[in-house]
Amino acid sequence: MLKPRALSDVLSQANTGGIGSTLLLNSEGSLLAFSGFGDKDASAAGAIASNIWTSFQKSGQLSLDDNKLDCVLVECKLGKIAITKVANLLLCLCSEDGVSFGMLKTKITALSSYLEEPLSQIASS
Repeated sequence: MLKPRALSDVLSQANTGGIGSTLLLNSEGSLLAFSGFGDKDASAAGAIASNIWTSFQKSGQLSLDDNKLDCVLVECKLGKIAITKVANLLLCLCSEDGVSFGMLKTKITALSSYLEEPLSQIASS
């Protein structure tokens, strides 16, 4: 079984080099785990990230005839975010504006690969 404290510790490992927070969300955008700064805004950020993911996923299915969305990278006024799917959950990294998209993509890919197996086991039980 995955321990909540261990999950938060794993998420916090991504919070370096300009990454301010890491969120784990369900498909509706509800916050399941969080690590970082500004936790009062984490629920709102989670809902927005989920909405962005769903919009891009539907657009890809309709316009590209492809339902294999891997990662969404978004540049916002106050920073950048990366969103990806892990098991049946969403993983989101929020960063400062100075962080490159390459670094965001690398970190979210590494973290999602690490979490895929344990979260898949929980999702299937």
